[in-house]
Amino acid sequence: MTARRCGECTACCDGWLKIRIRDHDVYPGRPCPFSSAAKCSIYAERPVDPCRNFVCGWLAPTSPLPDWMRPDRSDLIFLPASFVWRTIPVDVAVAVGARPKAKARAWLEAFSRDMRRPLLLQSDGEWHAYGPPQFLREMVERISSGLDPLR
Repeated sequence: MTARRCGECTACCDGWLKIRIRDHDVYPGRPCPFSSAAKCSIYAERPVDPCRNFVCGWLAPTSPLPDWMRPDRSDLIFLPASFVWRTIPVDVAVAVGARPKAKARAWLEAFSRDMRRPLLLQSDGEWHAYGPPQFLREMVERISSGLDPLR
């Protein structure tokens, strides 16, 4: 299998993930100031965290995602096993834009169900949880209390 490459995809730098790079906050509506014309202007000196340490779920060597799920094609960034809930890895997916393509969302929901892996999906500016009832209850409590579901 040939290793995947980002190609023209810059979703991780385009502000869909909330990150901080060299004292610059990156978030929806504010892309990385060092990203220009699908290139990183500080690539050789990019910070370890979050840039060098970041692994896009689509690029990961063991990625379960089909080729068409590249973030710029599916409108979705997949972050496998982003955190652990009660010893169970939880996948996180963040929309690129307002919402992911319906096909991508349906694929992720089926993957979560079939693999019995909890999933948190950020879409339309809100979090949506998939998984066992206890996970769903806890995530709804966190979200409705104004807490970050990822913490």
